[in-house]
Amino acid sequence: MGLFYKALFTCIVFIGVITGTTYSQQKDIDSLTHILSKKSINDTNKVNLLNQIAFDYYGVNISQLKAYASQALQLSLKLKFSNGEAFAYKNIGLGYMGSNANPLALIYFDKSLAIFKKLGDSVNSAKILNNMGYYYGRIKDNEQELNYLLQAFGQIKRSNKIAIKATILGNIGNSYEAANKPDSALAYYQRAMADFVSTKQNNIPISAYCNLVSAHLKLNKLNQATYYANKMMNILAGPVNYRPKDLAMVYLTLGQLSFQLKNYDKSRGYFNRSLNIGNQIGNPETITGVYHGYYLIDSVKGNYLSALKNYHQYVRLNDSLMNVTKSRVLSLYEVKSDLQKRADENERLKIEQEKNQAIIIHQNTTEIILIVGLVIIAIGLIYLISINKQVKHQSTIINRQNKILESNNLVKDKLFSVISHDLRSPITQVIGLLNLWEQGEMKHHEMTELTPIVKNRIIQTLDLLDNLLIWSNNQLQGFKFKALPFELDKVINNIIQHLKPIITQKALNVENMVEPGTIVRADSEMIKIVLRNLISNAIKFTPANGSIKVKSKFENGFVVIAVEDTGIGIKEKDMAKIFSFTSHTTLGTDDEKGTGMGLKICKDFIDLNNGNIRMESKENEGSTFYVSIPQNIMGL
Repeated sequence: MGLFYKALFTCIVFIGVITGTTYSQQKDIDSLTHILSKKSINDTNKVNLLNQIAFDYYGVNISQLKAYASQALQLSLKLKFSNGEAFAYKNIGLGYMGSNANPLALIYFDKSLAIFKKLGDSVNSAKILNNMGYYYGRIKDNEQELNYLLQAFGQIKRSNKIAIKATILGNIGNSYEAANKPDSALAYYQRAMADFVSTKQNNIPISAYCNLVSAHLKLNKLNQATYYANKMMNILAGPVNYRPKDLAMVYLTLGQLSFQLKNYDKSRGYFNRSLNIGNQIGNPETITGVYHGYYLIDSVKGNYLSALKNYHQYVRLNDSLMNVTKSRVLSLYEVKSDLQKRADENERLKIEQEKNQAIIIHQNTTEIILIVGLVIIAIGLIYLISINKQVKHQSTIINRQNKILESNNLVKDKLFSVISHDLRSPITQVIGLLNLWEQGEMKHHEMTELTPIVKNRIIQTLDLLDNLLIWSNNQLQGFKFKALPFELDKVINNIIQHLKPIITQKALNVENMVEPGTIVRADSEMIKIVLRNLISNAIKFTPANGSIKVKSKFENGFVVIAVEDTGIGIKEKDMAKIFSFTSHTTLGTDDEKGTGMGLKICKDFIDLNNGNIRMESKENEGSTFYVSIPQNIMGL
């Protein structure tokens, strides 16, 4: 009965901590909005009030944050109040960062930083740089994260704002710890703690102690980790309400320390507390860490069924976190690439518009000086109408560029939906296999049987990675087309030789029927990628003992290459979308996974070579892909 009441009391405390913090924050917001409602004059004080309300909504209500920050921005621009404008941009950036790390956050942070630097405000410049570092931390780009955090510290290190300086030092330590450099992390955590202590205040953030426990734990310095853990527990016993996110991390860290000290029951208790708070606030990182802790405890105690369940839950959650991170990275670089293209195009159009405007001004001046009659005026009017049409046409192009930017973001989403799990799944299988082998749960002959299967999955994953890198390079930098003559039959022989292990495994008959000495003038690297994808697909979708033939012929000024198989064919409903990102991947005859990207890359590369690609297929009878390249043999 005593344990029941203790658990009930703990639950009530957790709920009180979580709701109490939110209630206090909402109470502050309500107080400020009440003051705002009585503010009738649009002045700089109102701007500051709007910005404060917007900031208080961070972590509570993103839409309200953006709404108040937008009001502050409009009023700041009207009043030409630079300081208010900078804070408004910062708040809008925080809103976008809170919206699943939207890369537009960086654009608004850049605007805010430029104003604060112009105003000579090093403290707020440091805060903005810290926010930018935090953004890159969310997308797991530790190099950029550390770069901005070190810049932030450079701005603040000569300031007397000790608490801000200590916070940034702690964030630098977090970045080093995330990069698996606990020695460097510990050095910055100790500097941060020294700064906090120098303020001679009792309200040292609990996260500062948690950081020291975590770093010492990763360095296997259990005595020091226990020392700071005891200090942390003393703070928890006090009257201060801490942020739920900080509490969840504190209990997760205490659970990890208790596990290392082999106090497994105590460790599970801390993990339970961390999971309770993590579920309350929806913190996936904390929840993932808890399930990994459960898995370790169950493994040590020999409860393998429970350990396996918790491990699967941990892998699922970790995969989800990785997918979110990949989505954020793809979104960031798609937006950066498209914004740069759009900026370049807009700059070109701006120059054209300036030239046209100069022509218009010159024409107007000429008309004023040389007004000699209606005929000259009519000619001038006709010319001006023509120029205005050009200006309108250029405005239309700018609008089209904006639509292309939106379309590219959609392509990013489709790309992410295709590759979201394929890169991690084989690695997860290898980890699971090695865990079973390490724990002695798998015999040598079982390991021997499973190794070729896992190896094939890794090879398939490398193919996916190759295609992804090829596509990314094409999108972000563009390929340089270079047409040179090469012998087609030798290229095909090399591809077949490279794929020989998979061909042998499936007992396929693959024939290169291209005439020796057949010369093609095209970009050889692009054609190799195209043919490798087509032949790999034919192998993948052709059952054991089937056949694949590669042929070529000259037809109407084109070299036509055909890859013909006796495989499972393509469903009629999928044919229309086979060369786009809207197509879904299909398992091969031996459950080989596809990338969902190969045929799209093939089409892009054949287009760059001024050729075309098409297919013929019947379900359960086979497929033939035709690649046509201009013969263009002059100069060979």
